[in-house]
Amino acid sequence: MHMPRKIPGWPQPNVEYELAPDNYKAVNWLGKKLRETGGYIYFSSGEAEPELYSQLEDDFKWAKEQNDATIYVVAGPVMRIPYVPGLKKRQKGREYLNPVVRLAKEDKIQLYPADKRLSHTFMIFSDVKAANIEEPYAPGKKPKASKYIYNQWIEYAPFETLFSLATLWKSPVTNDFTDHFLFLTDGEIRELRKWATKRVKDVMKIDLKTCKEFWGEYLNGQT
Repeated sequence: MHMPRKIPGWPQPNVEYELAPDNYKAVNWLGKKLRETGGYIYFSSGEAEPELYSQLEDDFKWAKEQNDATIYVVAGPVMRIPYVPGLKKRQKGREYLNPVVRLAKEDKIQLYPADKRLSHTFMIFSDVKAANIEEPYAPGKKPKASKYIYNQWIEYAPFETLFSLATLWKSPVTNDFTDHFLFLTDGEIRELRKWATKRVKDVMKIDLKTCKEFWGEYLNGQT
């Protein structure tokens, strides 16, 4: 087994693996990194989990305002929202329930829509050479494992490339969010998974057109 050489006085490479990762550690790790880090930060956030990102809104704002960070986020095409009493089965107005959209509307992040769902969720802090990479998981599910990477660029370089390809020739979304994303509750995401299974569609790589097709059938009671 190859072991990286340790050079006195240099930051040492390290990869920490975590099974069944929990939000508590992720929130603490991400919050600390956002508070400490400037430069370029890259997020592939999948469905932009509200229970995670709602706890980090102030940290994102701090990174932008105090650390002069440039934060790029690619997400979607499904964006999770919490169920609230009186929520209507229409997309307009739902975007305000997602914290990542709120950050984009406040110009704290640059939010890019994914043409189709990316295989991984990840967070890369390029200035401090740190990253968190999660194992692929289906919409509405949780990753079974993740890894925290420090000073080991070769470990997270493929994900920087994945981010670049996913955002190539695109502009960040600043309005009309429902044109670029489908906002669904947990119950609606479960219906999406069942619908995709019946139609032999890969929910792990689902695109916006397919999501809109589901939504039309869901509203008409055809799922």
